[in-house]
Amino acid sequence: MTTPATDGSAQQGRRHALVPILAYCGASILMTTVNKLCMSQFKLHVGFLMLAVQSVCCVLFLWLFGSFGAVKYQALTVENAQKWFRVSLAMALMLYTSVKSLQYLSVPLFTIFKNLTIILVAYGERIMFRNKVTSLMLASFCLMVLSSVIGGWNDISFSVDGYVWMALNCMASAMYVLFMRGVIKSMGFKDFDTVYYNNAMTAPLFLALSALTEDWPSFTQYYFYDKDNVGEMHSLAGAMLLSGVASFGIGYASSWCIRTTNSTTYSMVGALNKLPIAVFAMFYFGDKMTVGGALAVLLGFLAGLIYTQAKIRQQQASASELPAPVTMETKYTAVPGKHE
Repeated sequence: MTTPATDGSAQQGRRHALVPILAYCGASILMTTVNKLCMSQFKLHVGFLMLAVQSVCCVLFLWLFGSFGAVKYQALTVENAQKWFRVSLAMALMLYTSVKSLQYLSVPLFTIFKNLTIILVAYGERIMFRNKVTSLMLASFCLMVLSSVIGGWNDISFSVDGYVWMALNCMASAMYVLFMRGVIKSMGFKDFDTVYYNNAMTAPLFLALSALTEDWPSFTQYYFYDKDNVGEMHSLAGAMLLSGVASFGIGYASSWCIRTTNSTTYSMVGALNKLPIAVFAMFYFGDKMTVGGALAVLLGFLAGLIYTQAKIRQQQASASELPAPVTMETKYTAVPGKHE
């Protein structure tokens, strides 16, 4: 029998869990939407500069929050930087190919094809870490492939460049996840350590690539010397700064979500969040949605749910095979990073 005090504490716990979940969902939607906005709604595209702004904003926010004791992270050292370099490089590739994909593809299509990364990661983990691929996972993979085929078939604004960048993004994303898993345990990273190292190490890389590869003469001529484009320049600058805030928000909300709920809830929220991202972006950008396109989004959403359930079952089975813990409490730690 439950008492009023017990019911009250349970309701309070649910309310406390709801806030970080909504914060994570909101940050994910904002991040994807702003990236798409920056890469498709302005005349000139400076993807490396935008990513540099995001990385610098993350580092600045970490310093600010760290000074008040709100977050903790390991200081950047040469030894740790050398070990973490390939992870940061993979993340840089993942982020750049992500924004280039959004330049050519609609957000619903991007979310559909992003699911294919899960298949690459699953079989990469099978090869590298001897992880099992269950029958329920295979069912979700079939749905992912089917949703991608339907989505591509119904893409009324077909772009070869977009699909090439998307394929590269799936491979880079899988590399990032696999590299990070292989390194993170040996380095003892947790919470915001990964966020700090990834952004501190990629910020100078993105700035250098922006200076070397992006068309700065045209950019400065268009935005600084043509008075008619001053308003657009201010909008672009505001959108980039907003993307930087959203980038940090995802990392912070990820950690907050796991600390107040658990890793299972966090995984399920990530799967459920793909549908509102696709729907919100479809209405915001006015993307034309066919019946086949809507079906592809729903199949991709269902595939994500099935895969999450398969991973939960696998984790529960693995936990039941482990010996009893030697401590009295379990601490969930997040490994938050950036989302497209």
